Amino acid sequence: MTGTRERYAAYAERIAPGSPSYAAWARSVDDDLVALLEAVPAQQRQPELVFAVARRLGADPADPGALRALGREARPILVAALAAATVQANDPRRLGPVVPVLQALAAATDRPLGLVDAGAAAGLCSIPDRVTLDHVPAAERASGRTPVPASHPGVTGCDVGGGVRDERVRVHTAVAEPSIHLTVAVSGAVPAPRATPIRIGARVALDPNPIDLAEPGAFDRLVEAVPPEATDRTALMRAAARATLAVPPVRIRGTLPGDLDRALDALPDDCEPVVLTTGTLVYVPGADRQRVVDRLRERGVRWVALERTGILRGVAASLPGDVDPGDPDAFATLSLDGVALAVSDPFGVRVRWFRAPAA
Repeated sequence: MTGTRERYAAYAERIAPGSPSYAAWARSVDDDLVALLEAVPAQQRQPELVFAVARRLGADPADPGALRALGREARPILVAALAAATVQANDPRRLGPVVPVLQALAAATDRPLGLVDAGAAAGLCSIPDRVTLDHVPAAERASGRTPVPASHPGVTGCDVGGGVRDERVRVHTAVAEPSIHLTVAVSGAVPAPRATPIRIGARVALDPNPIDLAEPGAFDRLVEAVPPEATDRTALMRAAARATLAVPPVRIRGTLPGDLDRALDALPDDCEPVVLTTGTLVYVPGADRQRVVDRLRERGVRWVALERTGILRGVAASLPGDVDPGDPDAFATLSLDGVALAVSDPFGVRVRWFRAPAA
């Protein structure tokens, strides 16, 4: 079994509960498709990227054989499209783990944050200040045991039946509307809620092909990578798009690491610079990932990342020994300045904390 086929088999297993159509496409990868995928750079073989490009070229996810047919009948076109593709939705759910870290950074400075969203696509992760975030105990959601009554300051109670209350901790309240609401199931050394709002003084969206949401058809292009069954995810992205349009970032066409300095230099001097990467560095060739890390350290700027567990050696070295990168709930690692703080599922809706963000 090749690495490519293993990747798609693992993806099928992970995605099947939420998207039978994408799971079927992933399982349809045969020797011919493996050979096709291995003709493009490794970072261009991500299933979501491949499936988005296939849909753009007319393949119907409702047809389990459509991906194989496209590879067979339009191989040169598909290879060329994949080689140039930059599809990346930057799902706003990934802000769930990020918000407490940015809150800690905001609390440590009198200056507003200057946010560089690297790999921004349309900038849906450039709006942490427009997120209202609640934490719920993961054990309650996972085990079904009786939740404890709401008693903590900042906790709100919600009847879930039979007098039982679902305990929620309000971590951050959006500073303005339009906004999005996220709920994250948390465990471990969960950071205490702060009253500090996240103040953003400037936003820069760095991407090889940044998407301007004000353009006709831009949102449809943005959701090409979203499985067709994920209607709730699409609705959340639409709400995030409305919030982004209210505070649009400065868009810079460029890549990591080569254009990182240009993006940072676009921030005003009165801002505290922070670079955010959420599912971005998997698309950066391996050698360049370390160059990104090195340049961030040289510039002395803060760096918040939610990236695939294990792809950054330094971050991986700071993980607790019991973290299994094969665990779906440890798929991604949340880090601050290269030090791991937590692990999560791919979209940041279940988070295990083991270090509080110390600004």
